[in-house]
Amino acid sequence: MARSGRRRVRRCVTWGVIAVLIGGMTFGVRADGDREVSASPRVRSTNRAIVSLLGEAATRSSTFRGLVHTIEQTDGIVYVESGHCLHGVRACLSLSVTKAGEYRILRVLVDLAADAIALMATIAHELRHALEILTEPAVRSATAAYLYYAREAPTSRDAFETQAAIAAGLAVERELGRR
Repeated sequence: MARSGRRRVRRCVTWGVIAVLIGGMTFGVRADGDREVSASPRVRSTNRAIVSLLGEAATRSSTFRGLVHTIEQTDGIVYVESGHCLHGVRACLSLSVTKAGEYRILRVLVDLAADAIALMATIAHELRHALEILTEPAVRSATAAYLYYAREAPTSRDAFETQAAIAAGLAVERELGRR
């Protein structure tokens, strides 16, 4: 295994240990078999480390709490899960929008190989993107999500960015004490 691969494994193992120690209690987590489900009805994860990060961010950052609260007022459910994104970014909002009854399901993917504050700020950034989709009732499919961002937030590559998401990530990072 390459040296960088060992470091990534160590970081992931470290997050697993932190999650077990914290137990996700700050975000009201209940065990459901082998899966973890956050008590936030609309921002969830099945990953203990992510649940702990969501709880810590919600406790320490008013901007993060505001994002979660606003998402809870929509018809959306956002799953934040460990995963890899294209374009070399450490987190992304998957543009797939799945309908489940009256709800729209969105997924945020994050790479857990970053420090906790950076991860919480990055998750806030992606939650802001999720909120952008959820405030547009007509966006009910991957095609509609793509067309929305192609219109509202075009970039020179096949990725999208908004000033609101950048501002949300920076605000959370600032509130969590990073300079």
